[in-house]
Parts: sequence; structure tokens; C-alpha cells
Amino acid sequence: METTTNFDKFMTVYEQKLTDVITKYPAEYCYPVSEVPIVVGKMRKAFIAKTFNKDGRAIQATCKALGIKYTYRDIETFIGNNRE
Repeated sequence: METTTNFDKFMTVYEQKLTDVITKYPAEYCYPVSEVPIVVGKMRKAFIAKTFNKDGRAIQATCKALGIKYTYRDIETFIGNNRE
């Protein structure tokens, strides 16, 4: 049985929240909902490389949904080192 990591949980919720915020605030995004999988793939790479930017509605909503403080430190602590 495969175990879901906190990183996987974060990315799953992030994809849902990104879809939600693009739908609700389309003028704030330069891409349509149809490109969410591409953006999530790029963000996954940024999280793995620890070069992500937390500023944005989707990450803020993800943190809220997961009960994480909206800080780099707390996001990093939640995600942990098991990122692939």
C-alpha cells in the first residue's frame, strides 16, 4: 500500500484551490483553468527545488485548508523532505 506524503496532500489541495481561485478571480491570472495541471507541475518542481513563491491566493487557501500557518517555515515543515 502506497503512503501519501504531506507533500502529496499539499499538492492535491493546491490544485483544487488553484482551480477555485482562477474561477473566482480570473482577472488576476494570466492563464485559464485548463492550464492548471501545467502550472501545478511547474509548482511541484519549484517546491522540490525550494524556490517556490508563497504569495498568491491558491497557496494561502491551501494553507488554510490544511491548517498550516501561511509562512515559508510552516509550509516547509509541513511538506518535509520527502518531495518527489
